[in-house]
Amino acid sequence: MKPTAPRPDQQRPFPLIEFNYQSFELDHFRGGSGDPTPRSFYDISRDYFGREAGRNFAAEVAFFLVIAAILAGAFFEGALAIIHFLQLPPA
Repeated sequence: MKPTAPRPDQQRPFPLIEFNYQSFELDHFRGGSGDPTPRSFYDISRDYFGREAGRNFAAEVAFFLVIAAILAGAFFEGALAIIHFLQLPPA
């Protein structure tokens, strides 16, 4: 974005431009992860299912149970309201 010249009717130019930006060079970067022996997909998946999947599954089950309990209470209250509504007084 090019900087805009300040106008005499404005106190501050808009937009404010950062003039001290300095880029950095990646001359010696050749890509890759830096790991001399890349891990296979099988090793990565075994590590994930061995360490993280259990915790994630437990957290998701706990969250599901909390949401299910809240919904069960709402359904129960709704059912009570419908039952109360259907009990009409004798005419």
